[in-house]
Amino acid sequence: MKIKGKYSESELLHFAILGIAAVVSVIVFVVVYMILGKGGAQDKPKEPAQTTASAVQTSAQPEEDGYSPDGELKEEMRDAVTKLVSDNYTVLKLYYVKGMAHKDEPYGNTPEDGYYTVDSKNYDSLDQLEEIVDRTFTKDFAQTVKTDPLGYGPIYITRSNGTLGIIANFTPMPYDRSWNNPDFEIEPESDTECGIKIYIHEKADDSPVTVNGHMKKTADGWRLVSIIY
Repeated sequence: MKIKGKYSESELLHFAILGIAAVVSVIVFVVVYMILGKGGAQDKPKEPAQTTASAVQTSAQPEEDGYSPDGELKEEMRDAVTKLVSDNYTVLKLYYVKGMAHKDEPYGNTPEDGYYTVDSKNYDSLDQLEEIVDRTFTKDFAQTVKTDPLGYGPIYITRSNGTLGIIANFTPMPYDRSWNNPDFEIEPESDTECGIKIYIHEKADDSPVTVNGHMKKTADGWRLVSIIY
């Protein structure tokens, strides 16, 4: 005999199934949430992202002690170095490592003033030589070149007879490097200061050599502060 009440047996079974399904749904939701929650936490960027952003910001800032000339000044520096390197080599040959040929004194005598007359097709006056020196070097160093470059007095003078004279005991400085087609780089330091790297070669084996120089901008233009050899 069936007992009648508010719900039939089939309805009670239906409610039981729905209750079980609801519980299972809650459990599945919790499990999925925990899995996704952990995965999301792992994928979330941490400190490295902040460091990268900070590094980018730092790299975008100019160096505190850095200097970079504008394009016009940089070109001016390059043009100056091109001329100065050529004149430097001329002075290096004339005053330091080669000198010039000379005419012998009558009867092979030693010149009384200590200077022979220069025998050159290119230069016949002291003014010609000193003009090259003055356009190449700062005033202080130009004076050194003209008066005592090797430690035993001026290499060239105007002799009493008006000719260009070279010191009788000229002793070339030992030098075995080639300046054939040198390359160079500028290293600007300010609007008036610039370092120079010049790439030349050893004569013996053609191995590369780097020599360094420095130039300043004066009232007369850019000038080397010393001989580059």
